[in-house]
Amino acid sequence: MQIKKFISLLIIIILCSFSLSGCYSAQGLETLAYAVAIGIDKGKNDKLNLSFQFAILGDSSSSGSGSSQSQESTVTSVECSSIDSGINLVDNYISKKVNLSHCKAIIISEELAYEGVSEYIFTLVNDLEMRPDCNVIISRCKASEYLENSKPTLESVSARYYELTLNSSEYTGFTEDITLSDFYSDMLSTTTQPHAILGGINDGSETESTYNTPPYDTEGSYKAGETPIESKTVLENMGLAVFYHDKLVGELTGMEALCHLLIVNKFQSATISVPSPFNSNSTINLYLTTPKESKSSVEIINGTPYIKCNVYVTGNITSLDENLDYSNEENLKLIEKYTNSYLEHNISSYLYKTAKEYNSDISNFGRHVIGNYLTWDDWISSDWLYNYQNSFFSVNVNSNIRSGELSTKS
Repeated sequence: MQIKKFISLLIIIILCSFSLSGCYSAQGLETLAYAVAIGIDKGKNDKLNLSFQFAILGDSSSSGSGSSQSQESTVTSVECSSIDSGINLVDNYISKKVNLSHCKAIIISEELAYEGVSEYIFTLVNDLEMRPDCNVIISRCKASEYLENSKPTLESVSARYYELTLNSSEYTGFTEDITLSDFYSDMLSTTTQPHAILGGINDGSETESTYNTPPYDTEGSYKAGETPIESKTVLENMGLAVFYHDKLVGELTGMEALCHLLIVNKFQSATISVPSPFNSNSTINLYLTTPKESKSSVEIINGTPYIKCNVYVTGNITSLDENLDYSNEENLKLIEKYTNSYLEHNISSYLYKTAKEYNSDISNFGRHVIGNYLTWDDWISSDWLYNYQNSFFSVNVNSNIRSGELSTKS
């Protein structure tokens, strides 16, 4: 019995010694450069200009050619023929190995996206270090400029910073949280087309005049880089970038992105301004949520898609008018009527824009049609993604408007 205990103890000691021993090829924090974001631009002399935003860990120093954005990050750019060759060049230059396991954003310039992004998406998806929940952003400026202008005021530049920045879609509805896996699967799909987050730099120079815009259209009429906001943080994500296969074909505004979220059942909440039925120069602010999922159906009539959409929203009135009784049932019904009309108009405009201007079914209506075909060859022959441009739409919005607590009479 003593011998068995001795042998068992010896085996445990040997196993523990292996687990505690060092490994010559092991990579520690001091040997890795963690990229929190990647920027991809068209190159000048080579095919690509690849940029990395590195997080600076503790007292470690990163030697790079880019300018430092804060004490927590630095940007390094390189001209290269491919993503892999660019990483190798940077590895050699900074004397550390680039690690993509904490990368939270892939920024691609519009200039490059118009030419096609499949090569770069396939390369990144195939990289074992890349996480599938990494966000895809199409920048209206150069991707390198986007990274260089990452100057957050409320948190440090890190993977967490990009994650928090894109959470605004949950309470504004002006963009969508789109990941690398989402974009990749949509790019290969036969029922839908890919889309991405629309990003840009808001330095005040591209803000469009809204003097002739109705007051209830102002907030959602902007794209990234256009909102009338003055801040040290100049990065802005608003709207969506629309693709046909792997090529960028157009942009959507913040309000059009909100309509998209309602159709695809990703809308959570938002505050919007709708025209007041009581004063043509005034608006009513509503906090919108969805009580149940939207329903869509598709019929093919003489080869033409006819798409019906039923949308359901609940709105709480957040703005008050001392001259109006928002607890009055007739007033609420009138506001509901105006809300329904306003949302139906905007959703219809969004749908016709994707169909007639961009011919891009980013709402995945194709999933409602594929079951009508007996074989895969029949479905492919129907060429839904091309035929979507011939679609016609019928939109019906059902709203339930409630007055705020302060305006409710006891």
